Amino acid sequence: MKKIKIYLAFVLIVVFGVLSLMTVLSGCGKVAQWADPITENILVSMNNSDYKSFSKDFDDTMKAELSEDAFPAFLSAVIGQVGNYIEGSKKIVGVNIKNELTTATYSAKFEKSDDVNVEITFQKIDGQTKVVGLWFR
Repeated sequence: MKKIKIYLAFVLIVVFGVLSLMTVLSGCGKVAQWADPITENILVSMNNSDYKSFSKDFDDTMKAELSEDAFPAFLSAVIGQVGNYIEGSKKIVGVNIKNELTTATYSAKFEKSDDVNVEITFQKIDGQTKVVGLWFR
């Protein structure tokens, strides 16, 4: 009888774990549908030194913080460290939704590093999805 209870507990833990993982992965998939194109555009625009395209989905605060004048220094810091982005290499590895903010974490390949974490935080502003945060780790 004791073995049956242990076995049932184990089965319940495994089932709960699988269901939790499926929920997380489906959440990543839903966010990826709209976050992937924005993220890819940002990374490719960095390769092309194209500020207009790079910042097209930024909110006003991001545009002020990472202005066109600051863009060359930003590019120098990021690309100097990891090289150019390898187009199409990013993979979403996590999503965190808190209040009005959605942060998508990607693993991406760059010329000098095969595993750069790119975190992008999004917020709906006036019905549009805007980038309100961008980090490279």
